[in-house]
Amino acid sequence: MNDQTTLSTSPLEEQALAWPEKAIPEKWVKALFNKMAFSYGVKFADQWKGIDPDGIKRHWAQKLFVLTTAELTRGVERLDTRAWPPTLPEFLALCRPPIDPSVAFHEALEQGALRDRGEPNVWSSPAVFWAWRKLGAFDCAHSTYAVLRPRWEAALAAELERDVIEPVPAQDPVALPAPGKTMMSSRKAQQLIGAFKLKNLGDAGHVDGRRWARRIIERKKAGMEFSIFVIECAERELGMRA
Repeated sequence: MNDQTTLSTSPLEEQALAWPEKAIPEKWVKALFNKMAFSYGVKFADQWKGIDPDGIKRHWAQKLFVLTTAELTRGVERLDTRAWPPTLPEFLALCRPPIDPSVAFHEALEQGALRDRGEPNVWSSPAVFWAWRKLGAFDCAHSTYAVLRPRWEAALAAELERDVIEPVPAQDPVALPAPGKTMMSSRKAQQLIGAFKLKNLGDAGHVDGRRWARRIIERKKAGMEFSIFVIECAERELGMRA
C-alpha cells in the first residue's frame, strides 16, 4: 500500500490567500498591470524587479479601493501620456488630480444650474458635487466666490478627505406643472423670495433672517403654489433639506 501525502493549507494560509475585502476586484488590478507591462515593457519589469508580484497587486488593489470607477478609468486613460510607469502615489494622482477650489466653484455654478433645470450635468469629481450640495444651490448662485471662499474650500476639502466619495446621484425628475398651470421662471422665483425677505422683521421688531422661509412653507401648507426652486430655497434655509 502506497502512502499518499495530502497537501492542505492552514486557516491562516487560506486567509492570506483570500482576496482582500476592501479592494478593487482582482481582475481589475491584473488588467491594470497587464496594460502597464505592455505599454512600458522592460521599464515596468525593472521597476518591480525582486518584489513579490502578487503582494504588489494586493497592495495596489487595497489602495485603489477609495477611487470611483470613473476616477480609475481616468487614471488608466492618462497612462498613455506618461513615458515611464507610475508609482502608486503617482497613479493615484492621475486618477484623482488636485482640484483648484476656484475652478471647482465655477464648475459647481455651471453644472449645478444645469442640474436644477433638469438638464444633463457632468462633474469632474463627486467631491465638487457634494460640496455644492453642502453649501446649497441658492448660496452658491447668489454669493460671490470671495464671500463663499472659506466655506467652499472647507466643504470641498472635507469631501476630498473622505476615504470613499459617494458618486453623483441620478438626476431627479423635474416636476411638471399641473394642467392649466405654468412653471414660474427662475427670475420671477428669485423676485418672490426677495419680496418675502423684505418682511423679515419679527413681531417685536427684531430681525428674523429666516422668517421669509417660514412664511413660504406656511403658505405652501395652506395651499399656495410655489415653484420647486422657491420651496427648495426655503427648506434649505430652515435646514429641512441638505
